[in-house]
Amino acid sequence: MSPRRLLVLLTAALIGAASVLAAVPAGADTGTVVSLTFDDGSQDQYDNARPALAAHGMKGTYYINSARVGTSGYMTQAEIASLESAGNEIGGHTITHADLPTLSTAEQQRQVCDDRVALLNMGFTVKNFAYPYGNASSTSEQVVHDCGYNSARTVGGVVSPGSCGGCGYAETIPPADAYFTQTPDSVKTGTTLAQLQGYVTQAETHGGGWVQLVVHHVCNGCDDTYAVSPATLSSFLDWLAPRSANGTTVKTVDQVIGGSLQPPVSGPPSPATVQNPSLEAATGGVPDCFQLGGYGTNTFAWTRTNDAHTGQYAERVDVTARTDGDRKLVTKQDAGTCAPAAAPGHTYRLGVWYKGTWAAGVTTKMSIYYRSATGAWTFWTNGPTLAQTSTWQQTLVTTPAVPAGATNISFGVALPGVGTLVVDDFSLTDQGT
Repeated sequence: MSPRRLLVLLTAALIGAASVLAAVPAGADTGTVVSLTFDDGSQDQYDNARPALAAHGMKGTYYINSARVGTSGYMTQAEIASLESAGNEIGGHTITHADLPTLSTAEQQRQVCDDRVALLNMGFTVKNFAYPYGNASSTSEQVVHDCGYNSARTVGGVVSPGSCGGCGYAETIPPADAYFTQTPDSVKTGTTLAQLQGYVTQAETHGGGWVQLVVHHVCNGCDDTYAVSPATLSSFLDWLAPRSANGTTVKTVDQVIGGSLQPPVSGPPSPATVQNPSLEAATGGVPDCFQLGGYGTNTFAWTRTNDAHTGQYAERVDVTARTDGDRKLVTKQDAGTCAPAAAPGHTYRLGVWYKGTWAAGVTTKMSIYYRSATGAWTFWTNGPTLAQTSTWQQTLVTTPAVPAGATNISFGVALPGVGTLVVDDFSLTDQGT
């Protein structure tokens, strides 16, 4: 539980103790405003939520992870653009759906600021933000503010079935904390039409306020936890639309928060070299600024070994059975705290010391990746096939020119077969243009 969430629950408990005397006020007499918000940019939101809202003359707010745009299961840039052109709002949600309080301040800045910059560069008007998982700390709030957002939404803090007793019945307008605006619980597979209606009517009967509904998937059977059926959503909108005659309106987050579009703010620059290149520092057995990578069906074990090229430690992987795929230790594919910077048009000389045993047909080689301007990591190229060796050898690969829009590099040696591979001492040198 994030420190910020704990504070909300403690505050709710104190409010609950006083609720025997009076209902929790909703703040200024503003009527009831409902915002239909959709997190993550999944394809089913475009396919199912978009037409449902359009059929009822309603607009929503869609919070997008820039690295997911155009990937499998998520909306394309053109689809997001069509949402915005139809009057819907596009908001930020970090590059990769990062749990912000678990990251360093610098990495939070990259996740939040660079996500917004990427979305702005796609041509979207991005003014408001939603915390992935609803998690935030005071540091996260400051980061979101400093990255140019006008508000940020958590999840929870409003009375919901079985939770948040003693909380308010709606967020206030204006919010008490614009960078931690509160909502009912996320809409889930088990959320009924009556419960959706109840989120609105409880606000209406307790002085009004702002009801932000948090939706992830709109589909039948596409997600076991965070989904609402198209039929339930449509029925809710059928019920909600005529309530405007009594002062309950539907608005985007921007229509509630207001404020001008702030200029783009980039996150901190990435390092120019490999961090922790000799693998000496580790957390939970994994070298800092590296990740245990791989894919496919294979049986493997990782070992932090003292059989090192230099220093005390190296990393060993043993693959004992394989149908397909590989295993590899690669430099961490983050937003730039660990991942070395890459300049478009430049070539880089990448090095890894290695040794190990594998069959002659196993194509052990360096695998190289780059990070795009939207924050997505993409396989780029391979180095030459390596022969097994019982003594330490260095593989050195000069990359092609870095593609336009690429921002960072990741690399490591892949073992795509049964065998043993030990790696140590990673290096990267900018060769220029």
